[in-house]
Amino acid sequence: SSAGSFKLSYYNEYKSYLRMISVFCALSPLGEVIIFKDFRHEFGRDVIEAFVDEIKRNNGRRVSPIVILKNKTYVSIYRGGLYFVAIVGVPNMSPIYLLESISRISDIIKDYCGTLNVKAIRANLFLVHELLDENMDYGLFQCLTTADLRSLVHYEPVVVHNIKEEVGFSPDAIFDLGLNFLNQMQISSNAATKPLAIGPQKQTEQRNEIFIDVIEKLNVTIEKSGQVSFAEIHGSIRLKSFLHGSPDLKIMLNRDLFVGSTPPEYNKKGAIVLDECCFHKCVNRELFSSDRTLHFKPPIGESIIFTYILTDKLKNPLPFRMSSQLSVDHKLKEVILNLKLKCNISSNRRCSCICLAIPFPYDVASVSSSDKTSHVTLAFPRLIQWQIPFMDGSNERSIVIKVKPAGSNLSTENIGPVSVLFECQSYTCSDIHINKLKVTEHRQNYMPYKWARSVTYGGNYTFTL
Repeated sequence: SSAGSFKLSYYNEYKSYLRMISVFCALSPLGEVIIFKDFRHEFGRDVIEAFVDEIKRNNGRRVSPIVILKNKTYVSIYRGGLYFVAIVGVPNMSPIYLLESISRISDIIKDYCGTLNVKAIRANLFLVHELLDENMDYGLFQCLTTADLRSLVHYEPVVVHNIKEEVGFSPDAIFDLGLNFLNQMQISSNAATKPLAIGPQKQTEQRNEIFIDVIEKLNVTIEKSGQVSFAEIHGSIRLKSFLHGSPDLKIMLNRDLFVGSTPPEYNKKGAIVLDECCFHKCVNRELFSSDRTLHFKPPIGESIIFTYILTDKLKNPLPFRMSSQLSVDHKLKEVILNLKLKCNISSNRRCSCICLAIPFPYDVASVSSSDKTSHVTLAFPRLIQWQIPFMDGSNERSIVIKVKPAGSNLSTENIGPVSVLFECQSYTCSDIHINKLKVTEHRQNYMPYKWARSVTYGGNYTFTL
């Protein structure tokens, strides 16, 4: 019996060891170490140098989420212009567990700092270290939530308004744009990037409000002929709650929203049919099945309440179409690329932060363009970027790009495909939107501010040449 209990305790201790993180770090895109937290003192501080070298070897491209360097496993995620890295020496630790742990830690840091970028982390180093100390016990993740930590954290956050460092939209910065009130009022882009209040007095003084976003990522492939060969929407409903007390929240979505298939009476009415969907654990699913309402008590901080995938019958047109023509000027030894980009959304909408990336199969010596209002650059030896600040709906932009190869190769084969990054506010291709938002609480005169917005951004949105 004593031998059996010893084996069981040894097994449990070994199981815990397999879930321990040795080192947690946060690095800038250039490899500068912002945070270094050594929980188990198994390695020296120079253990992060191998990952820094990996960042430099990638020349601006994202490092793989899981890399093994010098018999150590580096698991990382990239959010807000930062690499969050967990380093372990155990070869058979679950990578999914590590990725989920890092993701939750970054979410908690964002809730308490307000936004996630290099400047915010530097300004709140003491707060971030306090959060890590409370969340990790000798490298073992404690699975604490934002609400759990509220009574344990004492450092006041330093408010840093978010500044976009990249062209293109990031789902980790969903509350960094302007938001629309349900009654058509507007607030500034920094309203939702405030940190959670720490301490009972500050919590009561913080404004009673909630921010909700319908976010859609488009993965699209469009052939040279203009035919759409693949179109997929990955959508989510995200919220950031600063509500007082413990209210009930009801989000009423489209009545013609179905999952899997539609009833016969809706087949001719253009219903929205989701391939699949997933709910946060706090959502009452039965109410969604009956009247398409998400009913729940909102968690404190930022969370994803509802996710969905849609691959067929998009109700609204795709934001962009493009026509292209490739030619070669043998006299000047240049490859000439003619592009015409059209914004297909309605004229009262606008797409911004547009960036077209054009890969080449060989090194490029120089690049020039005919459009002086936009920005064409050689981002890497084999990658050209065309950046457009914004485009209003129904407008077109044309450009002639002249490329001078570094060698003698003037072939137009294997150029492309062109990938497009962008963001469109108040627009979704699925037409999923919030019809009504209701917040109820037992107290009288409970009237929080409610802010909602729809955003579409380009994921893997490509055109073949």
